[in-house]
Amino acid sequence: MIHPEKKHFIIVARTLAVQVVLFIGILLTFWGAQKLYSSFDPAKFAVHEVEARADMSEHEKGAALLGALTHRLEYELDSPLGWTANDIIFNRWLIDNRAYRQYGTYVATKMLFDHYSTVIAKLGSNERENNDLYAARLNNIAISPQRWGYLFIPSAEGSYAKALKLADKYKKDLLAGKAVYNCRTDDIYSAFNLILGETVFGYALGLLNNSQDLPYYTLDNRIYEAQGVVLVVRDYLKAMYDLYPEIRDKGNEQNMAEAMRYMDLICSYDPLYITSSFNSGELIISYLLFAKNRLEDIRDSLRI
Repeated sequence: MIHPEKKHFIIVARTLAVQVVLFIGILLTFWGAQKLYSSFDPAKFAVHEVEARADMSEHEKGAALLGALTHRLEYELDSPLGWTANDIIFNRWLIDNRAYRQYGTYVATKMLFDHYSTVIAKLGSNERENNDLYAARLNNIAISPQRWGYLFIPSAEGSYAKALKLADKYKKDLLAGKAVYNCRTDDIYSAFNLILGETVFGYALGLLNNSQDLPYYTLDNRIYEAQGVVLVVRDYLKAMYDLYPEIRDKGNEQNMAEAMRYMDLICSYDPLYITSSFNSGELIISYLLFAKNRLEDIRDSLRI
């Protein structure tokens, strides 16, 4: 029978101590690298605020609402590394969280922009769609977020930049009385329906379906894609709520505050590490469902 001596215990203790120090060193290095990167490309974002006044004209409200809708896409294009979802160097494999956040931003912006152009920026269902918004949504925003630019084919960021210019032209025409904006209560109701339906919140929830069965690298990407969706939705709904006090007057102050709280939790979510059981998709799903329930209450109040 072997009887270990004191020196053997010392060797084991030293070995364990070295391993613990190395492990802590790796964690600190990883944490420091993330903090350094976040110093020039932040991963947490404040909600977009519109200047809502009691004497605002409908055209001013229309310009402000469209500005809130496109704010996230504009931010991503003008961010330090630009649109990385289609880059060769700063791509979805190297800076995956950023790229997948941009995918989510694209999806929500496209869906809401289509609704704004085809429903809100028209006098009625038989009215002609604004030419600039029509061109922006079909010719520019419809481009895949992963598309490179080559020869005479525009890149994703080039196409989105053109869409934003067309949106700015529409806003200028709107403020000059040369364009149409007609946001009624039933249009706000349909906007809530779109957000709460399959193509926006349903899309975000679908990304995290069976999240406990997903490998961490897939789950990580899907969480940040869902975050990109909510970042756009949060800006748009906050602007709509501020611009149209009749939403608040339906007794929705508490509902909106709680919906914003849960969306803020999603929009500020940036843990050091994500696994299927720790910092998992289940947490984001719960935030999404809590926000969805509150927003459904707001939507339903608009029909009372």
